[in-house]
Amino acid sequence: MSVAGPEVYRFPREPGTTDAGYPLPLTGKPITKTPIVAESDDASLRTYPEHYIPGQETLADDEMRITWCGSFGPAPLRIGQASSSFLVELGNGDALIFDLGTGTVGNLFSLGVHPAELDRVFITHLHLDHVGGIFALFDAMGWARNTPLHIWGPSGYTPELGITAFTENVRKAAEWHVQSKQHVLPTTGTQIIPHEFDVAAFSPENPRQLIYNENDVKIFAFPVLHTIYGACGLRLEWNGLTLAYTADSEPSTFEVEQAKDADVFVHEVMPSPEEFAEKNHMPVENSSKVMNQHTTPAELGRVFDLAKPRLGVGMHFPLGDDLIDPLFERWRSTYDGPVLIAQDLTTINVTKEQIVVRQAKTDPLAWPPPPHSNRGDSTPGQPAEGQRPAWLTDTRIRL
Repeated sequence: MSVAGPEVYRFPREPGTTDAGYPLPLTGKPITKTPIVAESDDASLRTYPEHYIPGQETLADDEMRITWCGSFGPAPLRIGQASSSFLVELGNGDALIFDLGTGTVGNLFSLGVHPAELDRVFITHLHLDHVGGIFALFDAMGWARNTPLHIWGPSGYTPELGITAFTENVRKAAEWHVQSKQHVLPTTGTQIIPHEFDVAAFSPENPRQLIYNENDVKIFAFPVLHTIYGACGLRLEWNGLTLAYTADSEPSTFEVEQAKDADVFVHEVMPSPEEFAEKNHMPVENSSKVMNQHTTPAELGRVFDLAKPRLGVGMHFPLGDDLIDPLFERWRSTYDGPVLIAQDLTTINVTKEQIVVRQAKTDPLAWPPPPHSNRGDSTPGQPAEGQRPAWLTDTRIRL
């Protein structure tokens, strides 16, 4: 019997390009014309396979790998494009999750990282397209993750609008689920530990906060312009490499300063109000109100022109064959540097010498790989009080 692994996986669509020569979505090609950004033409630069296949490449000690688990944002949900999330893997062994939108966890688990290692999540804001996948990741408890799930995120204008209240409510909502399994699985993985940073502490004199500083990795948070107060961007610095991520935001000089000279700068981008209204069958007046809280391609080009990243990445964009050329045309009206529009499983390898963009080939039916370490207590807990009555249990059919 043959086994269909990622090596023989076929992408949903055959290769093809738009009229302007950009790869079409879901064809196994990254949507860019600059898949390699090199600091020189040195022939000794590392070469990579056409596709990233989890488990078949060793990440170098000085290398960062970013893989999109979800590249879209607003509803409606789509089978071919999950909501906002990406995985950051570092050469020091760290695996960090940035945002956790609906539909992302299946892609996340397919990337060959054991769920026991996926216990650090960094949330930019509490829109559901950035946090709606929390239950699926939490459900890795016991099966694989025997340590608490740690989540970093902002406070809110009031306590109920912050990450602490959000995680407490998620845990409360999962109580029946937890109690039904606690006597057969470890209970240490059923904890969610929030790490809330105070958005009230931001000011012109204190534009960003160090929210994570472990294993030579520093992550800073900074406020962005998006709906009500409490939306933030993130800046990761490690080993001389920098990743900036503003998630959802209107363009501003403030975010430009916080993302200045990043190796990879990830920023949302959206279609025109007319395009969004047509695709979602909504009045253009309503679509315009939505788009006013986001960034147009021309505006994003201006942001990249000021911030000067090695690679600019747009995400949160609803992919469609007819939307790609207009996106890049507007983008290019204000910026001529290397750019990429993310789709699910777009993978970026980053070193000081080069940046390489590919699509990952993953097994849609992948099982977890062996864990790198046995962290946490694997001892099951005690049975919950809410046991079935004996008269119902006695009706069990046994062979």
